[in-house]
Amino acid sequence: MNKKNTKESNMYSKGIYFKNKTRHSKDARFKVKPIMNFLKVYLEKYSLKVNSYADVGCGSGQFAELFVNELKIIFSSIKTFKAFDVSPHVNELSSKNLDFQFGDFTETNEHFDLVTLIDVFEHVINPSEFLKKISKRTNFIILHIPLEDCMSVNFRTLQKRKINNPGHLLYLNINSAINLITSSNLKIIDFEYSTEAIKAPSNNESILQKIFFPIKFIVFKSNKYLYSKIFGNSLIVFARSNG
Repeated sequence: MNKKNTKESNMYSKGIYFKNKTRHSKDARFKVKPIMNFLKVYLEKYSLKVNSYADVGCGSGQFAELFVNELKIIFSSIKTFKAFDVSPHVNELSSKNLDFQFGDFTETNEHFDLVTLIDVFEHVINPSEFLKKISKRTNFIILHIPLEDCMSVNFRTLQKRKINNPGHLLYLNINSAINLITSSNLKIIDFEYSTEAIKAPSNNESILQKIFFPIKFIVFKSNKYLYSKIFGNSLIVFARSNG
């Protein structure tokens, strides 16, 4: 691993990225709602049985906490809830619903019926290999993926800033995201644009974001693909492992 890759890895393993343990928490509920609405469509169709669940790259744990509450309503049989992160801050997190695990999920021997990856693999140096390892440890996977190959990011060359903060190494559009997942030993069942990302606090912080919100909202309602190409969005993907 070269010096740059080592630096990027250390940002997480040494706890630098989550020096603030609540980082990204404010957006969690705006990710849970569309994901659950999306998942419910397939519960009966695929007769899904979920007895174990893990959130990989759990961060503050807020998404997993909210998601577990929803899963318990749907799956009365589910008993195992875990949340993994390579950042040592998880040792300081606690929950009645979740067992927080410090370490690399891909290096464990554990297997879960359902795994969530919420805004995770764009931070990973080798995302395809990472997803292949994940696929061996789960039956089904839900991914929430930022689509940052868009005019807003490209026109302002925001990649330079985002590489350092929030540590994004991958810039995808809907097609490249699908291609990456398909080439990573996962079979896509369905996908859709997030319906709530536009409302998330992180998308409405700056004065510029607030000024452009009415325009963004009109474009979003008119054509979600066009919106993603101009402003970016997030993609929700439901996939199953190919074994």
